[in-house]
Amino acid sequence: MAQNLTIGNPKAMAMANAVTADFVGLDNVHYNPAGLVDLKGRQFETKVIAAYMDIRAEFEPGENYDFFGFDADDDPVSYTKSQTATPAMYIPGVGLTSVPALIAPLNGVSFNPPGSKFTFANNLYAPMALGFSRDEGDDPAAFQGQKVALQRITYLSPSIGYKVNDQLDVGLSVGFSHQALAMEQKFRSPNDLLALNANPAIQTLFCDTPGIDILTAIFLDICQGDANPFANMADMSLEMTETLSPTYNLGLRWKPYDWLRFGLVYQSEAKMNLKGDYSFEYSDDFFEFMKGFAGAYNPSIFGAALIGPISAKQKEEGIASMKLTYPQHISGGVSVDLTPRLTMNFDLKWTDYDVWENFVIEFDRQVMAMQFATILAPANAQPNRIVMPRGYESKWSWAVGFEYDVSNRLSLRWGYENRPSSIPEDKADIMAPLGDAHIIGLGFGYQWDKESVVDVGFQYFWSKQEIPAGTSCNVNCDGITDLVYNPYAGMDLETSINAYIFSLSYRTRF
Repeated sequence: MAQNLTIGNPKAMAMANAVTADFVGLDNVHYNPAGLVDLKGRQFETKVIAAYMDIRAEFEPGENYDFFGFDADDDPVSYTKSQTATPAMYIPGVGLTSVPALIAPLNGVSFNPPGSKFTFANNLYAPMALGFSRDEGDDPAAFQGQKVALQRITYLSPSIGYKVNDQLDVGLSVGFSHQALAMEQKFRSPNDLLALNANPAIQTLFCDTPGIDILTAIFLDICQGDANPFANMADMSLEMTETLSPTYNLGLRWKPYDWLRFGLVYQSEAKMNLKGDYSFEYSDDFFEFMKGFAGAYNPSIFGAALIGPISAKQKEEGIASMKLTYPQHISGGVSVDLTPRLTMNFDLKWTDYDVWENFVIEFDRQVMAMQFATILAPANAQPNRIVMPRGYESKWSWAVGFEYDVSNRLSLRWGYENRPSSIPEDKADIMAPLGDAHIIGLGFGYQWDKESVVDVGFQYFWSKQEIPAGTSCNVNCDGITDLVYNPYAGMDLETSINAYIFSLSYRTRF
């Protein structure tokens, strides 16, 4: 979904990531380690990447939007819009943090002994770095991510390229990465069950009618607090990491003719066990409702039997863990010199997002919110676990890039990538608002002097999606058992992302 977006290599960006058969400098550690053989002597490369990402969402009640007397006029999310351009990232030792701008310096180094067929390299890069922060006030999208960061930073990548002969190069890199998944989010549940409970007529009948109110207190106390279907029930915070996650990249490059090159790279998967801290802080109304339901004030026999004993803490904290697989990736490409000055690259790519079938988060103790969700959604919630169905799909994508040598010092580059979404329509949401995407790249390379090269790259990424009411049970299904997790049940949603990414690099021999 976000493959190669945050590597920050200017040449790859300008050519829309169609560089599997090409040379891009130290970032061949990622794109194709076989290309490292083109780095002669001792070389150092530094680069800076900057990005601006505009994320938007619109919320409109679907036809017949109603939950037992609660309609669009009662829902503060109705007919609202969300917009953010504030990045967020996970900083080890600090945690999930909003930052004023997304700017990152990265660097690498290589060594090719004189007369040797081997080239050794190490590079610092970010295979995955996505994060945003929404307004902490009343942003309507906060129920699927107030603040989110999913990032992978490769801090050590010992690599080797080997020139087998004049036509064949091979390479291998081993990456040691830090993986983080962090989020802050509000919770709500537009649902007929909660609406029925909060309906004024029901409350009057069962809580204020003499005789009936006593029976309610004995068997199922629903008279404490307020479980409004549109109210914020809880604020969740979750930060999980894996500090050492190894992968490897295996590459090959074949040059049967001077004007024709083929490239192939395999990037391995990584199985991780993320672990970290969580907290649920409940609203006053929902906390009181749950205490009453569980029998804190009255017997509430059925309620206590349904959810069992609760912690009776308005803020629950503990340790969370999650098994996550970083998906494997395959890319094949060809680079053709159409004329002595013009080169065309074409890549075909596949990423195995089928492995993201479910995100299962385990808590080290019972969580009150999960105990309540278990009543109607036992398949996706247990007292100490939540299952977030993803159902993502492995997709092929393609990209084409061009490089034109204006002179022996200046090269102009451009490209286009078509990237189908790995998120099927019935699993779409606004936490990962990525529909089918398109990428346009522009840039240039300049031979600064005999030993030094400067590269500049720019990418424009855009994606839009529409999610009609009831079509995705990751965001807007309105069945009585769709508690996990449909905070915009019954709503028509539209999302868009427009990202502008810039990178500048300088490579020199030393």
